[in-house]
Order: sequence, then structure tokens, then C-alpha cells
Amino acid sequence: MRPRGVRLSTDRLSIGDLVTYIGAPGIGRMVELGHDVATVEFFESVSEPSVGVTTVSLNALEGVLLGRESRVFFQDEDHKWRAGRVVAPTTDAQGGVQYFVRLPNTIQDTIVEVSRIRVRWDKPPRDPLQILLAGGNETPRFRDARQPVRRLLLQDRASSASATGISSSGVQMHPHQVAAAFRVLHDPIQRYLLADEVGMGKTIEAGFVIRQTLIDDPRRKVGIICPDALVEQWRAELRDKFYIGDFGRRVRVVGHSDTPGWKCLGTVDLLVVDEAHLLGKVTSPDEPTYMLLTSLAHSATRLLLLSATPFTQESTTHLALLHLLDGELFSWGRRAEFESLLAARRELSYAIYLLDEAPDPENPEYLQHQLEEVQALVPHDELLNQRIEEVMSSFDLSPVDAGLLNRRVAALRAHVSETYRLHQRVIRNRRHNVLQQRLDDEGVMTPFSLTGRTKPRLVRLRSEELDSTAALVDDWLSECSSHVLDNALDARSYAAVAGVLVSRLGGPMRDLIQILHCRSGLQAPPPSLSGEELAILNLAPTMPFERDLVDLAESTAEDAVLALADAIVDRSAPGQRVVAFCGRGSFAKELVATLQKSIRGRGSAFAHLVGQSDTEREDSVQEWRRRGGVLVVDESGDVGRNLQDATLIVHARLPWNPNELEQRIGRVDRYGRNAVAHGFVATDSDSYGVLATWARLLSRGFKVFERSISAEQEVIGPLASAAWEALVTGGVEEFESLADSTSEAITAETRRINELDALESSWEATEELGSLAEAISRYDERHANIAKAFGNLLVEGFRLEERPWDGSVRFSVHDRHEPLLSPRLANFLAVGEKSRIGAFDRWRLVPGKRLFRRGNPFIDGVERVLELDDRGQASAFWRVDPRWQYDAVVYFAFDFQVEADPEPLMQMLGGDRGHLATAMRRCDWALAPFERRVWIDTSSTAMVEAEGDLRFLNAPFNETRDKNMNPARIDALHNVVGAGNISLVATAAAKAAHAGLLTTTALQEACARASARVAAETDVTIARSRARSATIGMVADPDSLEFDIAIGHAVQAGVENPVVRTVAVTCLVRASEGWQQFV
Repeated sequence: MRPRGVRLSTDRLSIGDLVTYIGAPGIGRMVELGHDVATVEFFESVSEPSVGVTTVSLNALEGVLLGRESRVFFQDEDHKWRAGRVVAPTTDAQGGVQYFVRLPNTIQDTIVEVSRIRVRWDKPPRDPLQILLAGGNETPRFRDARQPVRRLLLQDRASSASATGISSSGVQMHPHQVAAAFRVLHDPIQRYLLADEVGMGKTIEAGFVIRQTLIDDPRRKVGIICPDALVEQWRAELRDKFYIGDFGRRVRVVGHSDTPGWKCLGTVDLLVVDEAHLLGKVTSPDEPTYMLLTSLAHSATRLLLLSATPFTQESTTHLALLHLLDGELFSWGRRAEFESLLAARRELSYAIYLLDEAPDPENPEYLQHQLEEVQALVPHDELLNQRIEEVMSSFDLSPVDAGLLNRRVAALRAHVSETYRLHQRVIRNRRHNVLQQRLDDEGVMTPFSLTGRTKPRLVRLRSEELDSTAALVDDWLSECSSHVLDNALDARSYAAVAGVLVSRLGGPMRDLIQILHCRSGLQAPPPSLSGEELAILNLAPTMPFERDLVDLAESTAEDAVLALADAIVDRSAPGQRVVAFCGRGSFAKELVATLQKSIRGRGSAFAHLVGQSDTEREDSVQEWRRRGGVLVVDESGDVGRNLQDATLIVHARLPWNPNELEQRIGRVDRYGRNAVAHGFVATDSDSYGVLATWARLLSRGFKVFERSISAEQEVIGPLASAAWEALVTGGVEEFESLADSTSEAITAETRRINELDALESSWEATEELGSLAEAISRYDERHANIAKAFGNLLVEGFRLEERPWDGSVRFSVHDRHEPLLSPRLANFLAVGEKSRIGAFDRWRLVPGKRLFRRGNPFIDGVERVLELDDRGQASAFWRVDPRWQYDAVVYFAFDFQVEADPEPLMQMLGGDRGHLATAMRRCDWALAPFERRVWIDTSSTAMVEAEGDLRFLNAPFNETRDKNMNPARIDALHNVVGAGNISLVATAAAKAAHAGLLTTTALQEACARASARVAAETDVTIARSRARSATIGMVADPDSLEFDIAIGHAVQAGVENPVVRTVAVTCLVRASEGWQQFV
């Protein structure tokens, strides 16, 4: 970032002037001037007055005029370094720049020529002690205001392991979501398939990764390809929960069908593909849409594929998705080999599936038999053998600890899954596993829950139009059955037509009439027909009776919409959130109009219709959420839209394909804390008619109202087709009789899927990395202390204004006062207004408003100011201790920051600085950064360890008893240590403090624990790598874990030799008398 401020013309630049240039590490000083180039040096401290010397073209240079409050250093007449702050610029008689500089703790200003001025570059001070020795120490009030925030920022970093894209997002923390995102974010290779089951929050996980990608480098670009119906929802989620507005227009969201719009995604740094399996349903890699997607996926450095059902698809779809992740490993040219790979894995997968999660403690022989079957399939897996021994040793206890036994079996299952997963960068969380996860005992964690499902009631409406429409379909079915049987026709094509017709029951007859007219050639296909429906209608030849049926049904009462409107009003309370699913056709538009005309519905009925714009639909949903009422949706709301706020669901029509109904219910049965929504299916008056029977078959046979059947979608379609064929050939009775066989077929498919999933589900990573969510939540629990510390710094220390703002807090420059910061530092806080409006409490965060955490540009700006501003980093004061019976003693406190060294990992990754943020996350996860203060008694250069002395020394600055060592009092300090000895004494104290820190038990134990944990994780990875390598034909990449092993060794090296730097220095004189007695 180029430092901002007043620029001077390069025509008048001369040696000694302050300058900058694009890419400069701050403000420098020109020390040599050539014909067309200049030499520029930068200033670190009085001990390093010339650093970063470089040669720059004169055309690139800009002169800098320092603003008020700019921190400067200069040498006085005695060549002694002094520190001060700029009050105002001025000029000498020849027009040369000078500055009025005020020294700390004085009220008089000194005029200093620009050639004598030095300004620290934009890097954190390497040694705050030099600031103190230069007389740059300020009142300890600066220390006491800055230090709590600086420590909180470090704790924020430690709690999130530098995954600020997670911790600063406006969502609650759930272990499986945080674990999935962090697994991606601390991996140098960020190409993953997120395959959590439906409703588990894959969008949240992707949002974390998207935000972090842009935080790491705001110049990056992100592209998202999602189903057309989800485009606006993705935009809204990213805007309101992940605050992509912080980064300008860096994110582009396009629909699946908008392939021309995909072409602008060829240069993105991160590509996200939602519902990727829909685009992977291909039979060859040469299909145009898939070819374009492949090109985009392989050109993007980072890739996230989102799919809830990747392993239940055809093997070609499975291959198509994995090919997007890794084109070489999963090549289409090796398709036969891939088929063999899948077949070879099924036996192991089945063995793990059969392994009881809660084995019978009274039957060790049966468990031993199950484990031996697993062991026989992978006999070279040494770690598995150890796990088996651990499991069986559980039976040595009397009585058997069932909890311990279950945990050990879970660990064994996790080992097999993690070791033999088809691709190591696939993350799959199952509902069953996540809902069983144990939360913390203190209640810090947010419970993860799904809104759930309940069986809807059948509500028969009193409507002549509904009954007439049902009778028309009954007549069609009767005539169709006779026609098919009499002419020995294939019933399947007419069965599909029957399904389409039944899907138009429950509303105005005109929607059904339009379809029959379309089949009879009396009108063009209505726009409400989907492409699939139109193909169905065209495939089955028109039967002779169909036109006659239309003629007989043309006249009937139009009371269906009103009947449903009355039913909704009667069954809902004011302010309740109701969603009415009306399916395709004119039904939804007419229903919302009718509700808006009614007394109860006026002002509380909202439309979500195909004919609206994305913005209009989004506005309707937001108003419905805010005010309650009835949200009436057509097919535009059946897919993608999150409607989990609903408490009453109305199925005004039922789709003919249960998979479509699953999608619809999935809008409500999602991740959230809301209570389960109740609902009803509106039918005509015949309890045994085709519509009511279809509702019962969906409930009892497909069980779609009880649980998600998204994983079984491949078998759902054929089962539905069989049901419609039974309706055409056998009537309503045979239609309903299929409930048991349908349920059994789905149960068998569920078992098959669970067998396949046994090797692909995520186990250990969720348990281990999920603890990050708890760490973030524990930091969040301190929101009151966080708000107080930041408020004190920003309002009192920086002199910004804080005021309530629409349920949040807004920080801004005060109308009447300038900030107590130089313009250069103040620029770090000059971020967009939206980043400065928010809350410190995650639980009270207003939608769309920011969370004040690291990762928020405003908070990052505060952190940057504290890094660069040396105020508060060096302080000296006199503290009277009336009970002190000894000579005055000088103490030095050194605040050290300790963190794992990322350089070994960076070297292992080839030195690419683009990996630095990832390396920091990996290292912070291994060893959470922490701060330690060491006090040194200069009379003995010994560490102070007595608790009483530490309480005295660490007490905050108190102006009634403590006195800041300003220039008028500083001689007292010099007289205590001896004239001219302060530098020697302070330097000796610094060395003693650093040596003492390295020998402290706390530091040694922290590093030892971290090193042991990393080493243990690496040993497990080594064992798994060996097991994969020894398994022939079961994994595609037997050597894939070698990269992770190298990472583990590098991280361990960084943990065992941590980086230690001094971030603050305090000098304290302890005496029984005041400073005046020593002058």
C-alpha cells in the first residue's frame, strides 16, 4: 500500500527529502541523487537508521509532506536521538521544509529541518527498546489503552488459527462446517469436493473459503456457477453473511444454463461449482458444457465442487467430478481402470458398513469376527492392527465400558475411512454423524440442528372447481387405461402424462385444461410446462377421447383459489410465517392476489414468482421474514431458496416426481435453530381420490415427509414411473398398494448408499479440526470485554466517534476532532463505512452488519496501526511503594510474542509467498501464538517470579501514585542506574529476559506439546501412506500422502524453533520515595 498524504513535486526534490513510490515499504529518505535515479533508505530504529536501501527511478518518486501526529525521529545538537510528533510543517527563509516537532511529555515545539527527520517504515518495530532509549517513551496511558486490544487481537488470531475468513463471517460456528472449511484453508492444494449431505451447510463452508481467499489477497477473483434458481440466493448469502462487499466487485455468480457467462470465469483464482453433479451427468468428456466446465476447473488454482450426492450417481458422473479435481489422476482415458477401482473398494466398504457402531459388550466373538473380515482385506495396515487390538482390549475391563468400546470402534472406522478414501480431498459429513457430536460442557457452542420434517395433514377443501378438476383427471385415467389395454400399447409413456396431469390438481382448472389443449393441438404449449414435461406430453400420442373431455369440462365454478386462501387464513396465526407451494401454472399468481384482497391477508401476502426479477423475489422473502405472513411460491421456490423460517407449509399442489418434492421440502428442512414446521396438503373432497392417494404414497411409500431422500434420487425416479404406470393400468387401488414395495426398495437403496459412503465419510478431520469452532466460540464469549477494550482504544486512544446505528455500533471520524493519529496511520482506518458498522457480539449481529473481528477491514486496520505505531510500545514510569525497604530498583518488562516459524514450511513449498497465509494457518493450528511478559530486576538481572512482586509490577498505571518519566523527571532514572548506564543496563536486561523466556517451563511445555502433536499426526499419516501403498487396486493415488508427510515435518521444525519477538518494553522504578528525591 502506498502511504498517503500531501505529495510534493519531484522537480524540487533534493538529498534529505522524504519520498515514497508505488510498492515502497513506507516513507523513505533520499540519500543520493543521480541523473535519472535516486537512492532511498528507510528507517527502522535508532540502532538501525538505514535499512532497505534501494535505487529508484526519479520518475517513480513522490515527495511526502508529513501530517499532524506523524511520529518522527531526529538527532539533536548533541547527536542524541530524540522522538517526537509533528505539530505542523513550515519553511525556512529559502523555502526549505521544516517541521514543528513536539517531544513526548512536553508542551514546547522544536523546529527540525526535513533533512534531519526520520520516519519509521511500514513494518512492525523490531526492537521497542530502541524507542525507549531514544526518549520516545510516551505516557503509560498509551500502553494501557493499546495493550489490552493488542492482546485480544493475538487471542483472536490464536482462536481462529489465522482463519479470519471463518471467524469474521456473520454466521454461528458449527464444528463440521468450520472443520471442512479449515481443512481446505490450511492445505496448500485447495481443490476439494464438499459432499456434505443436504441441508448441512455446504454453502456456509464455501462462503468461509471464499471470504478467506479474498482476505488473503483482495486482488483475487472468485467465480461461482450454481443452478439458475440459486443465483440471487448465492449473491445474497455472500453479501449478507460473508461480506464480499469488503473487496469490491471480485465475485461473479452465474447460473448453470448461462454458459456464455462462464467465459468470464477463465481467469478466476477460485472457482466454486454448486450442485456439480448436475453438470457432471455426462457419458463422455466431449459434451460441450462439460468441456467448458473442465477447462475452467483445470485453469483455476483453487476449486470447490459442491454436491450432496456424488457417490450415488452413475460411475461416469463420479469420474466426471473427480476429473474436474484432478485431470491426470482421474483421466477419462482410464475409465475402465476407474470402474475396476470402484469394484475393488466395495468389499472393504461393505465390511466397514457392517461393523456395528455400538457393538454388543456381551458378544466380543461377533465383533472379533467382523474385525477379522476387515483385517483380511487390508492385511498390511499396521495402524489398523493396532486399532483392532485397542478395540478388543476394551473387553478386558469388567464390566465393559460401552462408551469406551464405542469410541474405539469409531476411531477404527475413522482410520479406515481416512486411509482408503478414493480421493484425499473429498469432505463428506453425514447428518447422522454430525447430530451425534458432543458439544462443550459449558454451553459455549451453538447446537447444530435441522428444522426437520413432519407428516402433513390432508385437508379436504370444499370447492366445486377442485372436485370437477379431479373428476376430469379420473375420466382421463379411466379412458386412458381402456385405450392402452384395448390397443396393447406401452403404458409407460401415458403413465408419465398421468403424472403431469395429477401435478395440476389442487388449483384452478385452467392449468389442467391448457395441458389437455396442448395435447389436442388446440393451443401452443403453456410457458409453465418444463422442458421435461413438454417432452413427456409429446412422446405419448394423443388419444381420441381427449378433445371430448376438454369440451365437457369447459364450464365450472372458479372457487378453488378462494377455498385455499380461506384454508390458509383459518389455519395460520397473525405474524406466523407460512409458505404455500403452488407448483407450476397460474395458481400461485392468483392465490397471492386473492390473499392480498382479503382482510387478513392484506399487507401480509408476498409473491415469489417466475415472472418476477431476482431482486423482487429476494425483497419478498426478506419482507416475509421480517413481518411474517404468507409467502406464495410457484416453481421458482421449489429449488434452492432457503425458507427454513417457515412454521407452516402448505402443499397446494404436489409434483409428479418425488425428487422435486424432496427439493421443495429441502427449502424448509435445513440447517437452522427453528422449530420443525407443520403443514398440510390441500386436496379435493374425495379422500380416496387420486390426489389424496398420491399424497399417501409419497408419505408411506417414499417417506419423503419423514426424512431426506436426496441420496436415493437415482432410484426414486424409476419407482415413481412404476407407480404412475400402476395407476394407468391398475387404477387407484393398485397405485396405493405400492407403498410397501416402494418403501422396501428405498430402504435397500439407502443401505447400498451407506455401504458406498462407508469409505468416503469424514470422521477424524471433523473431530480434530472441529475444535477450532469451539476455540472461536470461546473467544466470542468474551464479547463484552472485547467491546470495552476496543471502545476505550478507538474513542479515548484514537479519538474516533462511537454511536448506536440501526441496532449496531458505528465508528467514524469525529465531527469536531481530528484522530490522534498521523494521516498515514489514519488511512488504515479509512475503510468502507459498512466495515465500520457492526457488533462485537456474534449472537446480536444484525443481518448484513459486520462482525468486529480480525478479517474485518476496520479491525485489520486497527491491528495494523498498533503494529506500526510505536506509541504504547515503550513506556517508563516511577512507582512509589511505601513498604519498600530497599534502595530504588529499576525493573524492565519485556512483552514477547511467540509463534511457530513458517519459514521451514515456506521453503518446503518452494518459497512462493502466495502460500504464506496458508502456512501461517498451518503453523498457528500447530502452535497457537501467545504472549509472555518477563520482568527483570536490573540489580541482579534475574527474572522476577514472586507472585507478590509480579502483582505490584503488573498493576495498571495510576496517575495518583505513578509518575511518567518525562524529560523533566528522566534524570531521576539516570541517577538510579548511574549516569550514562541506561543503555547498558537495558540491553543486559533484554538479553536476560530473552534467555529467561527460552528456559521457562511454560514455553518449553507449549512447544513440546505442539511438537508431539504434530509428530504424532505425521506418524499416523506415514502409517496410512504405507497402508495405501501396500493396497493394490483399491486407491487411485497410493503416494498422495507423501506431500502431507513433508508438510508435517516442516511444521514440526517451525514449532520446535519458534519465532520470538519483543512487542513492548516497560521500565519501572520501584522506590519508597518519589522521583523528586533522586534529582
